[in-house]
Amino acid sequence: MALVELQQVSKDYRMGVVTVTALREITLTIESGEFIAIIGASGSGKSTLLHVIGGLTPPSAGSIRIDGHDYGVLSDAARTDLRRRAIGFVFQRFNLLPTLTARDNIELARSLGGGEPALMNGEANAAGDRYAWHLVERLGLKSRLDHRPAELSGGEQQRVAIARALINRPRIVLADEPTGNLDSVNSDAVLRIFCELNRELGQTVLMITHNPEAAARASRVLHIRDGRLQTA
Repeated sequence: MALVELQQVSKDYRMGVVTVTALREITLTIESGEFIAIIGASGSGKSTLLHVIGGLTPPSAGSIRIDGHDYGVLSDAARTDLRRRAIGFVFQRFNLLPTLTARDNIELARSLGGGEPALMNGEANAAGDRYAWHLVERLGLKSRLDHRPAELSGGEQQRVAIARALINRPRIVLADEPTGNLDSVNSDAVLRIFCELNRELGQTVLMITHNPEAAARASRVLHIRDGRLQTA
């Protein structure tokens, strides 16, 4: 079974009396364990596509299935629950809560997903705790967990955002321009992390980017132009 299936998905926005079409009849299948990059210019519809797949905005037409669940027949509550369990989001602007430490930003996502704290007592024995500690260790964050976002570099903040996205072991990670606010050194580090997590943990990744060099790290590259999806 495919992890993500889009059939003839379109998205229109009303701007006053004008209708703007952001997505045009997109059909896409993503299998578990894939690392896909979708590349396109500003305004091409790539972020809208990510938001539609993530259930943040409904399509105007077409159907979307995530992990076997049809968005179109789910209630708002069920769709929110699916999003929390099955999808991890990584955004360009990090979106960390500034008053919380890195640890608490990560734990908040875990609690929203229904999990117990996993980063409280060091190398705990519970399987969930072992996964959490492996994750923050792999991301180089163990010594930074008690720092707030303002005390972290841009690369460290993005790594906290990645840990937050992965802490509940989602089936798919949706990354919207994850290196857009980073310098070349930190961009390379973040892209290596995505590649390693995909390879070592089997994490499914869909990354939106405008950067061909970033897209080249993926195993499959698609192009979007004027709301239409094309193979590379």
